[in-house]
Amino acid sequence: MKYDVWAKEYERQTACLREYILNLKQQKKQCRIVKKSEELAERISSLYNMYLECKHTATMLRQRAEREEYYESVSE
Repeated sequence: MKYDVWAKEYERQTACLREYILNLKQQKKQCRIVKKSEELAERISSLYNMYLECKHTATMLRQRAEREEYYESVSE
């Protein structure tokens, strides 16, 4: 699989996680039960870490894809 394909997949996952996190934040805002609010905060934190890792990985893969394209064009 090519780096740009991987990067696109990670970018899609990043977008999905972002939307899911925003949804959970809205639920937390409306939540009146302390225990449930704490559980939502933990889930948000965990998902946000996943979001950051996906975003970072997508950036790295995108850079590798660009380098690969550069080297292919130079060698031609």
